[in-house]
Amino acid sequence: MRARIVAAALSAVVLAVTVFGLPLAILVQRMVVADERGELERLALGAAVEVSPSYRSGDPIELPDTEPGVDLAVYDPQGAHVTGPGPERLDDALRGALDGTVVEGGDSSLDVAVPVSSGERVIAVVRASSPSSVVDHRVWLLWAAMVGMGLVAAGAAWMLARRQSLLLVRPLTALENVSRELGDGNFGARAEMSGVPEIDDAGAALNRTAERLAALIARQRSFTSDASHQLRTPLTRLRLELEDGLSGDRGRLEEAAREALASADALSVTIDDVLEVARGEGSSVSFEVDTLLTTVRDSWHGTLAAADRPLRITSEPGLRVAASLAATRQILHTLLDNAYWHGRGVVEVRCRVVGGAVAIDVLDEGGPVSLTLPKAADGEEADPRLAADPGALGLRLARSLAEAEGGRLGLTREGARTRFTVFLPAEPA
Repeated sequence: MRARIVAAALSAVVLAVTVFGLPLAILVQRMVVADERGELERLALGAAVEVSPSYRSGDPIELPDTEPGVDLAVYDPQGAHVTGPGPERLDDALRGALDGTVVEGGDSSLDVAVPVSSGERVIAVVRASSPSSVVDHRVWLLWAAMVGMGLVAAGAAWMLARRQSLLLVRPLTALENVSRELGDGNFGARAEMSGVPEIDDAGAALNRTAERLAALIARQRSFTSDASHQLRTPLTRLRLELEDGLSGDRGRLEEAAREALASADALSVTIDDVLEVARGEGSSVSFEVDTLLTTVRDSWHGTLAAADRPLRITSEPGLRVAASLAATRQILHTLLDNAYWHGRGVVEVRCRVVGGAVAIDVLDEGGPVSLTLPKAADGEEADPRLAADPGALGLRLARSLAEAEGGRLGLTREGARTRFTVFLPAEPA
């Protein structure tokens, strides 16, 4: 990747130098030629001052000194050579100077012809000339300087590109290593911030993904160990109903079969809920509390009534919870199962609004609970009944489900009754 970054940077620099350098080179060449012609014209005008009309009578003409390679010559009005280095006849390209205008020309050299006038007549022409090689030499020197500057720019771009590529490749390599660790099952791996905003955004997204994966794996592992509790009650109920039917007469058998079908339906719902929660699906769905309470009444009224234990359900009207219906249903299932197996007396379910949350209470007339309970592994209070039979109660599972939905599970005393309360976020109005 570093090689590609360096190659891209160098390609951009070469392209920029080429796009701007070629027109600049042409412009430099034209400017040098124009400068040289201007210099020749200046020398020719200086020499024209030294030419007087009396040169025809034999007065000598003293031409000014010039730089090496620059020649000055004087020609009469017929184009014949008078003095100074130059051809015997004025070049045809320069004969326009005999008409009184400054003329430029020449193929292998740069020539400028300046007319010398006396009154309104042209009495002579001064020719200034320099070989093209002199101009070409200056142009090539300037072009070489431009190429050198381009090479310096390319070298600086190469060094800067290598440095930048190193700054970019290091955090990307770190992201690759973190991704590889996540793939190997290390969900505690996290990407560090590099100072490059785009890479930091990718690292933050990867960290959030790692956190979600860790939570998902933890939830699935929790369900692997606790799913037996979620399935125990409907399976036990189904078994008892079938055994009761087999021990009675034929009429009782038919009634038990119908009850067993209802229990099988409840077991199917429980299995679907367990799978949905284990996969982390539906966590952003809201639901009406009345829908949940109807399900609770249908599932538990008969079971508790058979044990001569009333089920009372009260709720404030119009409550909605911003959480998964499946997860909340399993939380209540766990709390009611706990009350059924390990509590006694009336079981009451109450729903109310507390601040910005919906509180769902499950109360039973269970045994005394100390308010100075021992702490669980994560600091939460634990029901002493949980210590007696932790595998049967699944309160740890209910607590983790509540926390996964943005809520919490609490335990308090209300007079002589035990009260479990699950707090879940209420849907904004």
